[in-house]
Amino acid sequence: MAGILVKNTGQVIETSAAISVLNSLMRNGVQIKHVCGGKAQCGTCRYKVLKGAEFLSPIRPLERIRLDALGNPENVRLGCQSYTFGDIEIEILLSD
Repeated sequence: MAGILVKNTGQVIETSAAISVLNSLMRNGVQIKHVCGGKAQCGTCRYKVLKGAEFLSPIRPLERIRLDALGNPENVRLGCQSYTFGDIEIEILLSD
């Protein structure tokens, strides 16, 4: 099991590599905006990676397109498109 430390709330949640960061957060009651339902269309489920970027899945083309369109720095990811296989620390950029 991997853990996600959410700096905004201080919560640590357990997750697996089979569940997106967005779904892991939502399942554990963490408030994060997600307008398009996890399809990489809106970019509202963005979070900043504070630690553990090496434990995240690679950025896929749909995520890259959306992040580039929003002008986000390299340490920002989409919750709906990223998966973690190790412990990470994040800061949610838009809460629901």
